[in-house]
Amino acid sequence: MTLDLFRTADPLPGLLVTIDGPNASGKTSIAEAVAARLADAGVTVHATRQPSASEIGKLARGSEAVIGGRALACLVAADRHHQLAHEIVPALEAGAAVVCDRYVESSLVLQRIDGVELEYVLAINSGLRRPDVRVRLEASKDVLVARLAARATVPGRRFEGMPGVTARELALYADADAVLGSQCGAPAAIVLDTSASAPDDQARRVTDVVLKRLREMH
Repeated sequence: MTLDLFRTADPLPGLLVTIDGPNASGKTSIAEAVAARLADAGVTVHATRQPSASEIGKLARGSEAVIGGRALACLVAADRHHQLAHEIVPALEAGAAVVCDRYVESSLVLQRIDGVELEYVLAINSGLRRPDVRVRLEASKDVLVARLAARATVPGRRFEGMPGVTARELALYADADAVLGSQCGAPAAIVLDTSASAPDDQARRVTDVVLKRLREMH
């Protein structure tokens, strides 16, 4: 059965690259390195993240400590739909490679950790644009736990402080990957183990894939 998560959309001159993975897996560092490498290669790049920098995104990001369950899931989905319409799609129409730090895969993990049913998360996110290149980061549980313990605590980051959250994230990301690939028609993910490799080494692999796709498109 194919679920109606990604809508059929006309091809655009740009390319949507999404990077997801557990907390402390290196999403932000790798996203920044990919964007920098693409820019060095002469590609027009639009770097962004979810929740976005819009007013809805700021509300979603700042509400994690006090809002949960379906309410937070809806807020995050609303920001995603708004960002697609007003930021991501216009950048793709202009021919940019959009590098997005988190996409729907993160909702299929974090909102389920927050007690929301998979079917509900899929329903409120239906109609999204399908990624052109999908990256999923992973690392060993011990490495992720150590990284979380070593970095400064950010007020309001409720998910990071949940007991046993790292093991649940790893299991749910593997499940989300299967759901997106087999039931939602998402492209196969580039899976990167960040346990030991430097972000720039991982970014080189992603950049090579993106540049190849851009050459094929043009």
